[in-house]
Parts: sequence; structure tokens; C-alpha cells
Amino acid sequence: MISSAVGWRDARGIGDVVFVDDLARGPGVVSTVEAHVPRPGDLALCTIADPSARRRVTAALAEKGAVFTTFVHETAILLAGAELGGGSVLFPHVVVSTSTRIGRHALLNTGALVGHHVVVGDHVSVHGYAQLLGAVTVGDGAVVGSSATVLPRARVGAGATVGAGSVVLRRVAPGDTVFGNPAVVVTPAGRAAGRP
Repeated sequence: MISSAVGWRDARGIGDVVFVDDLARGPGVVSTVEAHVPRPGDLALCTIADPSARRRVTAALAEKGAVFTTFVHETAILLAGAELGGGSVLFPHVVVSTSTRIGRHALLNTGALVGHHVVVGDHVSVHGYAQLLGAVTVGDGAVVGSSATVLPRARVGAGATVGAGSVVLRRVAPGDTVFGNPAVVVTPAGRAAGRP
């Protein structure tokens, strides 16, 4: 049972919160993804940090008729003019500024800051306390690590990874992994065996 975000649950008439997980067993885990059959009235959220895994799971559940909801924690701030895609999750203390667009099934973790005129693609993970400053674009399936900063007008390509604490000045090519201040390529696209 999720004990936080009671207001969000109550406003939607949500009773029990259960989990579908292929690996974990324990309280609240009711099924595997493969075996799960959504019931009428069920709402789904997918909070898997890895974008490619999140994409696979949301597609599998959607094929079974799952209805996805969007979660904005009661301490998150979503300013007027911000668009939030279906199935996205905003954890505590996230701030999303005006004139932004967050894609479907995006995950913005605790304390993340999304500045004005930012575009975040589908299935993106923005980890804790990362900052996407004005007019940044983050492509589908990208990862922005904890406490990373993407400076104004910079672009993070689809499937790219920005390492924790990094500072992106201009452009990260699709699929590249960058790290450091300033961020430099540590693993070019096509050579990444996994995400750091």
C-alpha cells in the first residue's frame, strides 16, 4: 500500500495499490507482467527507471488493455502552460515550469527541475535533482542522471545518457553516454552495453 499521496488517491477513488513485478515477491506484488490481466477500473503506472524496460512493460500492459494514469505528487509544482503526457510520473518536489511539454511515460524523480520551454520525450528518465534549464530538448528514451544540469538550449538525443552530476553545454548525440563538467562522450552510440 502506498501511504503517501493520499490526496491523489482519494481524488481518484483509488483503494488498494498493488504491484506487478517479474522479479520481486512480497507484500503488494500480485503478478508478473506477463501473467497480469488488468481488471475493469484498474489504473496503471510504470515507474521502472530504465527507459527501454519501461517502454517494453508499458507496451505489454497496453496490449492487455491497461489504462494508464498520470501521477503528480502533491508536493510537485506544475505551472500553467505545462503539458504532461499520459502515464508520466512526477515524484515529490519536482518543479515543471511554464510552456513545457513532457512526453508519455516520462519519469521525473525527486527534486528534478524542468525550466521553461523544455521538451522532454516519451519514456525519458530525469533522476533526482537534475536540472533541465530553458529551451532544452531531451529525446525519447534518454536518461538524465541525478544532479546533472543541462544548460539552456542544449539537446540530449534519443537514447542518450547524461551521467550523474554532469553539465551539458550544447548537444549530446543520440545514443551517446556523456559524463563530467563539461560533459564529454565516454561511450559513443552503438558501443554502450548498458546504462551507468
